[in-house]
Amino acid sequence: MVEVADLLSTLQRSIHEVLRPSEELFEIDLLLENLRVYVKRVKGIPLSDEDYRLQPYKDFSGLVVTPRDRIYNSLLRRLKVILRFNITSYEKVTRDLLRGLVSEEVDRLTGREIRLMTLLYQRPTTPQREIAKEMKVSLPTIRKDIKSLEEKIDLRFANLIDWGRFKLRHYGLIFNTKGVDVSRHLANVLNKEMATYLSTVNFDTSLQRGFAAFRIPDQGKPVQLFLEQVEFLSEHFFEWHQLHQITKYHQSICFDYFDYDTSTWMIEGDISTLGLLNFVRENWAILPKPRGLSNTIARPFDKLDFYLTSFLVGDAYASMKKIMERLKTVEIEAPRTTISTRKNRLYKERTMEPFFTFSTPQLPFFMTFAIRCEPHIAEQLTVAVAQMPQGFASITKIGCILHVYAPSRSLGTILNAISMTLEEDGVDEVWQMQEFKNMGAYGPAQLASKWNGSYWTWSEDEFAIPSLGLEY
Repeated sequence: MVEVADLLSTLQRSIHEVLRPSEELFEIDLLLENLRVYVKRVKGIPLSDEDYRLQPYKDFSGLVVTPRDRIYNSLLRRLKVILRFNITSYEKVTRDLLRGLVSEEVDRLTGREIRLMTLLYQRPTTPQREIAKEMKVSLPTIRKDIKSLEEKIDLRFANLIDWGRFKLRHYGLIFNTKGVDVSRHLANVLNKEMATYLSTVNFDTSLQRGFAAFRIPDQGKPVQLFLEQVEFLSEHFFEWHQLHQITKYHQSICFDYFDYDTSTWMIEGDISTLGLLNFVRENWAILPKPRGLSNTIARPFDKLDFYLTSFLVGDAYASMKKIMERLKTVEIEAPRTTISTRKNRLYKERTMEPFFTFSTPQLPFFMTFAIRCEPHIAEQLTVAVAQMPQGFASITKIGCILHVYAPSRSLGTILNAISMTLEEDGVDEVWQMQEFKNMGAYGPAQLASKWNGSYWTWSEDEFAIPSLGLEY
């Protein structure tokens, strides 16, 4: 691994000697830095604050259930694709420096792989045997294709969770901090002092804009304390912020309007002419709708339900053997039939909704938009985002939050389309961030010890932020 780190440093220096600043150079630097972090993780070397700043949201979010070597190789493959296809004049240097790191060639997604991903998105609970029959291929071929996609584009199966079923509220906080140093201090506060109920926290490339998500007990005192803490944070860290209570959230995959050969969003002409909302309104009846969940009222649950959901949130197709082994680590032993019945019930009641994510060089940008608008416009924007290659949307009481993977050639079109929504009646504000960096977060199993079978048992002390030391 030391040799790998040296090789990556040599590669980075060589590229900077001959390449001018560009989007491609920024992407290469980010990947190289993340590969360096992975070298340290595999070697068991402690990570510094700077290392945590560089964690990629899409690769580290599933680290608990994803083999490190597979993620590491996925990053290397992605780096090779960028260097090979976008910087062709340095192909020889790239191949020399990467020799021994990646032995196989990287291919673009094939037509069969795109069809397979479409079917997996549309019917995620359909047995693979039925998908194989519909695609007229063998079951081993489907399994081989899925494994290839996991390595090629870091395809990862997960679950959306209806946290309302577990008597939890879901909040999203969009903010602009008072500076880079303030952001770093804020990241430490969120990850240490507010870690129990923190879901995720991300910053854009400026390290001054960010998004954080929280799961808070749906009980009077915890909600009051959380709102007080947000107010405290706003006084010390934020220049601007919006707090959204998320009531619905969606995930979408759509290849109908994306050309993988040219990395182009194929409805750009319609969007440019009509605007995003008018395009959706004119085509509402025929556009694919997003899949997702609403936060609903609590249902009876125990620790088995909660741990089972927590384990499956990042590994939707975990085997029963793996699930039982993980339950044993938290001292829960139950018959196989009981676990299987509970799992099926969680899906049947839509406490969980399976989905998948992926990452490719054709979708290099990840943007977020916070939009204050009327409820009917929020629904229309969610449908609009669902036509993009990959997107996430959260409906809130004051508007919506949109997360979009965007092809570089369509970046300007998408930014203009979203900003044009300000001209619509019922739209009050559009606020945009670009290219997230993850600062780390904790999984939902962190909450399990707080449930006593009837209610959440968090105390006022657990919401306190002691001795921040606000000198920067």
